Amino acid sequence: MELIAVILLVLLVLFGEIGLYRRNGLKGLSYRCRFSETECTEGDSLQFVETVSNEKGMPVPWLKAELTTSCWLDFPETNSSQTGENRFVTSFFSVRGHAKVSRVWNITCEKRGAYEMEHVVLVTSDSLGVVRLSLQAEDTGGTLLVLPQRMTEAGLILPRLLHQQFGDQSVRHSLLTDPCLSAGVREYVPGDPLHRMHWKASAHAGTLLMRREEHTAQQTVTVLLALESHSPDSGIMTQDEALLEHTIRVCAQCLWEFFRNGWQVRLCIGERRKDGLPIMSPYGGGSGMYHQLMQQLALLRLQEIVPQSQMLSMHGRSSIQETLLLITPYTDRTTAQWKQRCGGLVLVTGHAHDGGSCADARIPLPEYLHSEEVAS
Repeated sequence: MELIAVILLVLLVLFGEIGLYRRNGLKGLSYRCRFSETECTEGDSLQFVETVSNEKGMPVPWLKAELTTSCWLDFPETNSSQTGENRFVTSFFSVRGHAKVSRVWNITCEKRGAYEMEHVVLVTSDSLGVVRLSLQAEDTGGTLLVLPQRMTEAGLILPRLLHQQFGDQSVRHSLLTDPCLSAGVREYVPGDPLHRMHWKASAHAGTLLMRREEHTAQQTVTVLLALESHSPDSGIMTQDEALLEHTIRVCAQCLWEFFRNGWQVRLCIGERRKDGLPIMSPYGGGSGMYHQLMQQLALLRLQEIVPQSQMLSMHGRSSIQETLLLITPYTDRTTAQWKQRCGGLVLVTGHAHDGGSCADARIPLPEYLHSEEVAS
């Protein structure tokens, strides 16, 4: 009889625990996740933080968070798996009553874009694993914007382009400034000449500041970013995504050089807006405008591509002071005719894709770039 009583008591406790957990297992339980930054650059590492709070006295012995996000956010392999364009991340928690537990992941952003946790599902169980409860988390951590990385391996691009285009008449379009025309100060960036350092302003501000000098003439440029990886008559139907990402990075480097040297820049991108026209920015200058254009490049989806021929037909030089720069993975006869008609600059990002023989400069993919350096 005593044994039967003990067994009945144990069963009563177990069923009580099951019933209690079934009713209250999810009460007072909250989950939050967030990126440590809202914006970063390709190749940067940052932290992803998960926090579980248990506001009730009953402990949560086992909680699993199942997260779905992009494969381009690189989590540690032991806790994640990749299927196509998706990455599935699993994390486990055990939380005492009236306690909070956090987990910090170190992740790497491998590609530009806007990313978020698409789904977060929480699964919990009692201590015996009999009761399993699940719910979808409401807080998925917001959006992380990853800006494109600048293509810096080829060095500065504009001096080669402008010298090749204008030859001995490059003074009007040069990158030189007039030291007698002051334009205030700006923050120091690596590579700035020390003779332009504003030491007194730097001492007051507590950071390195450079003298800004007016350019000898107002310079404007329209940058055309073509997003077709091959000529329409090449017979290739699929886009070369690696080449297009390289083209975007080259464009980011050119924009940085233009803004750094005080140009007024307008960017036209070969991706359709909702109204069917290419994405077009107004003219602008300064770090704020540069940042806006980098955000625009980060959000490109490489869908609804505008043909390069259509972009070229829409843009001719509007004034003698304006420079046109086409950044494209290839050239053809149409590109050569546009260059001859408008006097624009052509920067080719593909390797040996200058079918129109009109490139002013060529920045191939890094693997080809390194092979050319070895050959030379």
